[in-house]
Amino acid sequence: MTVVPILAGVIGLTLGFAVKRLQDFNAMSIWVWPLMLLAGAAPCLVAYSTLHPGAAVDVAEVVAEKDSVELHVPPDHSLMVTAVLTEESDEPGTDKTHYNLKIKGVGWEVSADGTMKRESATGGAKIDALGQQGIEEIGGKRGSKLGEDLQDRHDLRESGDVTVTVTNWQGLAVEKLILEVVPSPPSDVVMWSFTVLVTILGLVLGVRDNAERLASDLAFLCLWGVYMRDGVTPLDDWQEVGLALVPAALTGWLGVAAIEYLVINYFHSRAQAAEAEEEAADAAASAPSDR
Repeated sequence: MTVVPILAGVIGLTLGFAVKRLQDFNAMSIWVWPLMLLAGAAPCLVAYSTLHPGAAVDVAEVVAEKDSVELHVPPDHSLMVTAVLTEESDEPGTDKTHYNLKIKGVGWEVSADGTMKRESATGGAKIDALGQQGIEEIGGKRGSKLGEDLQDRHDLRESGDVTVTVTNWQGLAVEKLILEVVPSPPSDVVMWSFTVLVTILGLVLGVRDNAERLASDLAFLCLWGVYMRDGVTPLDDWQEVGLALVPAALTGWLGVAAIEYLVINYFHSRAQAAEAEEEAADAAASAPSDR
Protein backbone atom coordinates (compact mmCIF):
# COMPACT_ATOMS: atom_id res chain seq x y z
CA MET A 1 0.00 0.00 0.00
CA THR A 2 1.55 3.27 -1.15
CA VAL A 3 0.07 5.27 1.74
CA VAL A 4 2.23 3.51 4.36
CA PRO A 5 5.64 4.62 3.01
CA ILE A 6 4.27 8.14 2.49
CA LEU A 7 3.12 8.34 6.11
CA ALA A 8 6.31 6.76 7.45
CA GLY A 9 8.55 8.95 5.31
CA VAL A 10 6.89 12.28 6.08
CA ILE A 11 6.41 11.63 9.79
CA GLY A 12 9.90 10.12 10.19
CA LEU A 13 11.66 12.98 8.39
CA THR A 14 9.66 15.69 10.17
CA LEU A 15 10.21 14.33 13.66
CA GLY A 16 13.77 13.21 12.91
CA PHE A 17 14.87 16.70 11.85
CA ALA A 18 13.00 18.18 14.82
CA VAL A 19 14.83 15.93 17.29
CA LYS A 20 18.21 16.68 15.69
CA ARG A 21 17.54 20.42 15.81
CA LEU A 22 16.43 20.35 19.45
CA GLN A 23 19.44 18.28 20.48
CA ASP A 24 21.80 20.71 18.72
CA PHE A 25 20.32 23.59 20.71
CA ASN A 26 20.12 21.55 23.94
CA ALA A 27 16.36 22.16 24.00
CA MET A 28 15.21 18.55 24.27
CA SER A 29 12.99 17.90 27.28
CA ILE A 30 11.08 14.83 28.38
CA TRP A 31 7.76 16.49 27.46
CA VAL A 32 8.72 16.67 23.79
CA TRP A 33 8.43 12.90 23.29
CA PRO A 34 4.71 12.48 24.13
CA LEU A 35 3.86 15.52 22.01
CA MET A 36 5.76 14.06 19.06
CA LEU A 37 4.02 10.73 19.56
CA LEU A 38 0.58 12.39 19.53
CA ALA A 39 1.38 14.54 16.48
CA GLY A 40 2.73 11.56 14.55
CA ALA A 41 -0.29 9.41 15.43
CA ALA A 42 -2.82 11.97 14.17
CA PRO A 43 -2.29 11.55 10.39
CA CYS A 44 -1.96 7.77 10.80
CA LEU A 45 -5.29 7.53 12.60
CA VAL A 46 -7.09 9.73 10.08
CA ALA A 47 -5.57 7.95 7.08
CA TYR A 48 -6.67 4.57 8.44
CA SER A 49 -10.20 5.71 9.35
CA THR A 50 -10.77 7.37 5.96
CA LEU A 51 -9.25 4.64 3.80
CA HIS A 52 -10.77 1.80 5.89
CA PRO A 53 -14.08 3.15 7.24
CA GLY A 54 -15.43 -0.28 8.07
CA ALA A 55 -18.42 -2.26 6.84
CA ALA A 56 -21.40 -0.37 5.48
CA VAL A 57 -24.49 -0.64 7.69
CA ASP A 58 -26.86 0.10 4.80
CA VAL A 59 -26.49 0.16 1.01
CA ALA A 60 -28.65 1.36 -1.88
CA GLU A 61 -28.31 2.34 -5.55
CA VAL A 62 -29.62 5.22 -7.66
CA VAL A 63 -29.43 5.44 -11.44
CA ALA A 64 -31.17 8.65 -12.50
CA GLU A 65 -32.67 11.97 -11.41
CA LYS A 66 -35.71 11.68 -9.12
CA ASP A 67 -34.66 8.23 -7.89
CA SER A 68 -35.38 7.86 -4.18
CA VAL A 69 -34.13 5.29 -1.63
CA GLU A 70 -34.52 4.67 2.09
CA LEU A 71 -31.46 4.31 4.35
CA HIS A 72 -30.83 3.96 8.07
CA VAL A 73 -28.10 6.20 9.49
CA PRO A 74 -26.73 5.40 12.97
CA PRO A 75 -25.04 8.19 14.97
CA ASP A 76 -21.54 9.23 13.81
CA HIS A 77 -21.97 7.82 10.32
CA SER A 78 -21.49 9.31 6.84
CA LEU A 79 -22.93 8.74 3.39
CA MET A 80 -20.37 7.30 0.95
CA VAL A 81 -21.18 7.83 -2.72
CA THR A 82 -19.32 5.62 -5.22
CA ALA A 83 -19.60 5.92 -8.98
CA VAL A 84 -20.10 2.99 -11.32
CA LEU A 85 -18.91 4.27 -14.68
CA THR A 86 -20.40 3.70 -18.10
CA GLU A 87 -18.40 2.45 -21.04
CA GLU A 88 -16.01 5.16 -22.23
CA SER A 89 -16.58 6.71 -25.61
CA ASP A 90 -15.91 9.86 -27.61
CA GLU A 91 -19.48 11.05 -27.05
CA PRO A 92 -19.66 14.46 -25.32
CA GLY A 93 -20.51 14.34 -21.63
CA THR A 94 -19.02 10.91 -20.90
CA ASP A 95 -16.06 12.32 -18.95
CA LYS A 96 -17.99 13.42 -15.85
CA THR A 97 -21.35 13.44 -14.09
CA HIS A 98 -22.58 16.01 -11.59
CA TYR A 99 -25.10 14.88 -8.98
CA ASN A 100 -27.12 16.44 -6.18
CA LEU A 101 -28.82 14.51 -3.39
CA LYS A 102 -31.52 15.61 -0.95
CA ILE A 103 -31.18 13.74 2.35
CA LYS A 104 -34.30 14.06 4.48
CA GLY A 105 -34.78 12.70 7.99
CA VAL A 106 -37.37 13.28 10.70
CA GLY A 107 -37.31 17.03 11.31
CA TRP A 108 -34.18 17.74 9.27
CA GLU A 109 -33.02 17.95 5.69
CA VAL A 110 -29.63 18.50 4.03
CA SER A 111 -28.26 18.40 0.50
CA ALA A 112 -25.08 16.81 -0.83
CA ASP A 113 -23.51 17.22 -4.24
CA GLY A 114 -20.39 16.27 -6.14
CA THR A 115 -18.86 15.57 -9.52
CA MET A 116 -17.65 12.14 -10.58
CA LYS A 117 -14.86 12.28 -13.17
CA ARG A 118 -13.06 9.58 -15.12
CA GLU A 119 -9.39 9.85 -16.06
CA SER A 120 -10.08 10.49 -19.74
CA ALA A 121 -12.93 10.40 -22.21
CA THR A 122 -11.48 7.60 -24.37
CA GLY A 123 -10.23 4.06 -23.76
CA GLY A 124 -10.57 1.95 -20.66
CA ALA A 125 -12.83 -0.69 -19.26
CA LYS A 126 -16.08 -0.62 -17.42
CA ILE A 127 -15.76 -0.52 -13.67
CA ASP A 128 -18.10 -1.48 -10.90
CA ALA A 129 -18.29 -1.14 -7.14
CA LEU A 130 -17.10 -3.78 -4.71
CA GLY A 131 -18.30 -2.49 -1.36
CA GLN A 132 -15.45 -1.32 0.81
CA GLN A 133 -12.77 -2.99 -1.32
CA GLY A 134 -12.91 -0.38 -4.06
CA ILE A 135 -13.93 -0.77 -7.70
CA GLU A 136 -13.51 -3.59 -10.16
CA GLU A 137 -12.19 -3.35 -13.69
CA ILE A 138 -12.61 -6.14 -16.21
CA GLY A 139 -9.44 -8.14 -15.63
CA GLY A 140 -8.73 -6.90 -12.10
CA LYS A 141 -9.30 -4.41 -9.30
CA ARG A 142 -8.05 -0.88 -9.08
CA GLY A 143 -8.52 2.31 -7.11
CA SER A 144 -9.23 5.61 -8.78
CA LYS A 145 -6.41 6.87 -10.98
CA LEU A 146 -4.73 10.25 -10.71
CA GLY A 147 -7.14 12.84 -12.09
CA GLU A 148 -10.21 10.72 -11.41
CA ASP A 149 -12.83 11.33 -8.74
CA LEU A 150 -15.03 8.29 -8.26
CA GLN A 151 -16.06 8.56 -4.62
CA ASP A 152 -17.32 11.18 -2.17
CA ARG A 153 -18.05 11.06 1.54
CA HIS A 154 -20.72 13.35 3.00
CA ASP A 155 -20.85 13.84 6.77
CA LEU A 156 -24.29 13.51 8.37
CA ARG A 157 -24.74 15.37 11.64
CA GLU A 158 -28.12 13.75 12.29
CA SER A 159 -29.12 10.09 12.49
CA GLY A 160 -32.16 7.90 11.99
CA ASP A 161 -34.13 6.72 8.97
CA VAL A 162 -33.59 8.98 5.95
CA THR A 163 -34.88 9.33 2.42
CA VAL A 164 -32.24 10.10 -0.22
CA THR A 165 -33.55 11.65 -3.44
CA VAL A 166 -31.55 12.50 -6.55
CA THR A 167 -32.44 16.11 -7.39
CA ASN A 168 -29.89 16.59 -10.17
CA TRP A 169 -28.00 14.23 -12.52
CA GLN A 170 -26.01 15.80 -15.36
CA GLY A 171 -23.51 13.95 -17.53
CA LEU A 172 -23.07 10.50 -19.01
CA ALA A 173 -19.99 9.23 -17.16
CA VAL A 174 -21.88 7.39 -14.43
CA GLU A 175 -24.14 4.37 -14.89
CA LYS A 176 -25.25 4.35 -11.24
CA LEU A 177 -24.26 5.60 -7.79
CA ILE A 178 -23.73 3.25 -4.86
CA LEU A 179 -24.90 4.86 -1.59
CA GLU A 180 -23.35 3.37 1.56
CA VAL A 181 -23.75 4.37 5.20
CA VAL A 182 -20.31 3.99 6.80
CA PRO A 183 -18.68 5.03 10.11
CA SER A 184 -17.36 8.59 10.06
CA PRO A 185 -13.71 9.50 10.74
CA PRO A 186 -12.95 11.75 13.75
CA SER A 187 -14.98 14.96 13.44
CA ASP A 188 -13.61 18.31 12.32
CA VAL A 189 -14.18 19.70 15.82
CA VAL A 190 -12.13 16.92 17.40
CA MET A 191 -9.31 17.24 14.85
CA TRP A 192 -9.06 21.03 15.06
CA SER A 193 -9.25 21.01 18.87
CA PHE A 194 -6.51 18.39 19.02
CA THR A 195 -4.34 20.43 16.61
CA VAL A 196 -4.77 23.63 18.63
CA LEU A 197 -3.96 21.84 21.89
CA VAL A 198 -0.78 20.22 20.52
CA THR A 199 0.30 23.53 18.95
CA ILE A 200 -0.20 25.46 22.20
CA LEU A 201 1.77 22.87 24.17
CA GLY A 202 4.51 23.10 21.53
CA LEU A 203 4.57 26.88 21.94
CA VAL A 204 4.85 26.51 25.73
CA LEU A 205 7.88 24.24 25.33
CA GLY A 206 9.28 26.61 22.72
CA VAL A 207 9.14 29.52 25.14
CA ARG A 208 10.33 27.55 28.16
CA ASP A 209 13.11 25.53 26.55
CA ASN A 210 13.90 27.68 23.50
CA ALA A 211 12.62 24.81 21.32
CA GLU A 212 12.34 26.76 18.08
CA ARG A 213 10.13 25.40 15.25
CA LEU A 214 8.80 22.61 17.47
CA ALA A 215 5.23 23.96 17.45
CA SER A 216 5.17 24.42 13.66
CA ASP A 217 6.48 20.88 13.05
CA LEU A 218 3.87 19.38 15.37
CA ALA A 219 1.13 21.56 13.87
CA PHE A 220 2.11 20.45 10.36
CA LEU A 221 1.58 16.78 11.20
CA CYS A 222 -1.73 17.43 12.99
CA LEU A 223 -2.96 19.64 10.13
CA TRP A 224 -2.08 16.92 7.65
CA GLY A 225 -4.63 14.78 9.47
CA VAL A 226 -7.18 17.62 9.42
CA TYR A 227 -6.94 18.07 5.65
CA MET A 228 -6.93 14.32 5.00
CA ARG A 229 -10.10 13.96 7.00
CA ASP A 230 -12.14 16.07 4.59
CA GLY A 231 -10.66 14.89 1.30
CA VAL A 232 -9.69 11.22 1.49
CA THR A 233 -11.96 8.28 0.61
CA PRO A 234 -11.10 4.57 0.19
CA LEU A 235 -10.69 4.85 -3.60
CA ASP A 236 -8.35 7.86 -3.37
CA ASP A 237 -5.49 5.88 -1.82
CA TRP A 238 -2.23 7.85 -1.94
CA GLN A 239 -3.37 10.71 -4.22
CA GLU A 240 -5.42 12.72 -1.74
CA VAL A 241 -3.16 11.70 1.15
CA GLY A 242 -0.23 13.26 -0.70
CA LEU A 243 -2.18 16.32 -1.84
CA ALA A 244 -3.22 17.05 1.77
CA LEU A 245 0.46 17.78 2.49
CA VAL A 246 0.26 21.04 0.53
CA PRO A 247 -2.27 22.95 2.70
CA ALA A 248 -0.78 21.35 5.83
CA ALA A 249 2.69 22.67 4.93
CA LEU A 250 1.37 26.13 4.07
CA THR A 251 -0.62 26.40 7.28
CA GLY A 252 1.86 24.70 9.60
CA TRP A 253 5.27 25.68 8.30
CA LEU A 254 4.24 29.20 7.27
CA GLY A 255 1.20 30.30 9.28
CA VAL A 256 1.95 28.59 12.60
CA ALA A 257 5.70 29.19 12.17
CA ALA A 258 5.09 32.94 11.92
CA ILE A 259 2.98 32.92 15.09
CA GLU A 260 5.59 30.77 16.81
CA TYR A 261 8.37 33.20 15.89
CA LEU A 262 6.43 36.18 17.26
CA VAL A 263 5.42 34.43 20.50
CA ILE A 264 8.88 33.06 21.31
CA ASN A 265 10.60 36.37 20.52
CA TYR A 266 8.05 38.32 22.56
CA PHE A 267 8.59 36.24 25.69
CA HIS A 268 12.34 36.08 25.19
CA SER A 269 12.45 39.88 24.82
CA ARG A 270 10.49 40.28 28.03
CA ALA A 271 12.82 37.88 29.83
CA GLN A 272 15.90 39.72 28.56
CA ALA A 273 14.41 43.09 29.59
CA ALA A 274 13.59 41.78 33.06
CA GLU A 275 17.11 40.36 33.38
CA ALA A 276 18.62 43.70 32.32
CA GLU A 277 16.51 45.57 34.88
CA GLU A 278 17.56 43.15 37.60
CA GLU A 279 21.23 43.58 36.73
CA ALA A 280 20.83 47.35 36.73
CA ALA A 281 19.13 47.24 40.13
CA ASP A 282 21.89 45.02 41.54
CA ALA A 283 24.54 47.36 40.16
CA ALA A 284 22.81 50.37 41.70
CA ALA A 285 22.49 48.63 45.06
CA SER A 286 26.17 47.64 45.13
CA ALA A 287 27.45 51.07 44.11
CA PRO A 288 28.75 53.34 47.02
CA SER A 289 26.24 55.93 48.14
CA ASP A 290 27.03 59.63 47.45
CA ARG A 291 27.35 61.67 50.60
